[in-house]
Amino acid sequence: MQTLRTAAPMGDWRSFKFTHAIPGLTMTEALIYQVQDTVGVLILDIQYTAAGCKTAKTIGIGDEGVLIYHAEKIMLPKIACAFLPGDVVYWTGIQGGFVTNVYSSGAIWIGICVWPAAVGDSHVKTDMKGEIALWLPTAA
Repeated sequence: MQTLRTAAPMGDWRSFKFTHAIPGLTMTEALIYQVQDTVGVLILDIQYTAAGCKTAKTIGIGDEGVLIYHAEKIMLPKIACAFLPGDVVYWTGIQGGFVTNVYSSGAIWIGICVWPAAVGDSHVKTDMKGEIALWLPTAA
């Protein structure tokens, strides 16, 4: 799975490095987390198995990670719902959780869908924004 794919080689994406400090939580690469007041996707250094497959990695307390909080085009894990371009993308608010296009209490608006995704698709291509205003829950 390629998690971060930008629109162009020099696409607009922003990140920061952090030290994991959330007790009782193991963070898995390519999933969505909130670090302090910022929501984004965890990216770790790339490692491959002997067969050439990308290895899924995790971090625990005291480990360092990189959080992508703004990306023109990023594939985000989603629940079983269909997306159309222009749909609002909400994060469920659960650490390591998925995105949906249906607002519910606790959901956080993190961007817009930029490519159709069927109910059976596991990911949706999203224009993820890092502006604080987008993180406030809004009614659909």
